[in-house]
Amino acid sequence: MTTFTDTELKLIRHLKTQPPQTILQIKEPCPTHSVCNPLPLFRVYKIDDDTFEAQWNGYHEEGTKQLFRFEDAR
Repeated sequence: MTTFTDTELKLIRHLKTQPPQTILQIKEPCPTHSVCNPLPLFRVYKIDDDTFEAQWNGYHEEGTKQLFRFEDAR
């Protein structure tokens, strides 16, 4: 079971109030390359009023995607 950090939960709570198909993400600059467009480290996508998709990435590789219900993210 994945647990969300406080920063991720804050983003999920904000996502719940947004329209479907909204994407929110946490980005950080790449620590290795000064001129680099890294992937967002955490990304959430609102599918509908009940469901969202969360994705955890590395700076340069896509990571795990999971579907959640908003009631599961507390």
